[in-house]
Amino acid sequence: MLLFHETALYIHIAVGACALLLFWVPIFTRKGNLDHKRFGRFFAMGMYTVSISGIVMSSLDLMFPVAMHAPGLELTPERAAEVGLQVREFGLFLFSLSILVLTSTRHGWLAILHRDDRTPLRHPIHLGLNALLVTVGIVLLIVGINTSTILFMIFGPLQIVAGLTNLRYIFRNEIRPKEWWIQHLSGLIGSGIGAYTAFAVFGGRTMFEQIFASNFESYSVFLWITPGIVGTIAINVWSRKYIKQFGGSWITKRAEVRSELFQ
Repeated sequence: MLLFHETALYIHIAVGACALLLFWVPIFTRKGNLDHKRFGRFFAMGMYTVSISGIVMSSLDLMFPVAMHAPGLELTPERAAEVGLQVREFGLFLFSLSILVLTSTRHGWLAILHRDDRTPLRHPIHLGLNALLVTVGIVLLIVGINTSTILFMIFGPLQIVAGLTNLRYIFRNEIRPKEWWIQHLSGLIGSGIGAYTAFAVFGGRTMFEQIFASNFESYSVFLWITPGIVGTIAINVWSRKYIKQFGGSWITKRAEVRSELFQ
């Protein structure tokens, strides 16, 4: 089990580092061109790998916390319980982020691949992932309230909203013109939020501790929630931009067609 956990960790770190860099290529390349599609596909494949390896690691942490993080050590029952609780709390957080990344990536890609046909998004697997995202968000929020963990209290609602928003899009009777593009944008940025948050909380912790030294504890929560804040703002700004752009052109097109019919 420990070897399985370590293998998943190495894959998670290696692929995750590449995916964090790849995230910016589709952001800054022209939407719809070959580079945007190619690197976007690479990013999605990387995110699938990162999320699945994260699910493997966090699941093992939740089931065998002491064996995964204190192998071979002689611990008192009290110390073992303390280590187990701490590992399980962050295992839950990593599990929730992994589900967020997996669900957001899948939703973003399905939305743009099938565009106005939402039938593939109603597949039981995709519906189950979104339901799981909402559920794990609720659990994370409850744990955050009980332990006064601000990070959990912020990301719990974020995951709940993300899952419910996806489900609302999937089952709504009518959608706005080219709303599939908004869903694609939101899904992939949401995936990036999860990836950069995981890096800030887990992978980048040592680096941030060296940079901020004794002030790290004061800034840690802010550093950890920054990806979520920046990503949410970006989603809202770009969504408003494209809704206005697509909505305006759609209305103009309908007006032109109607005027031609009555000439």
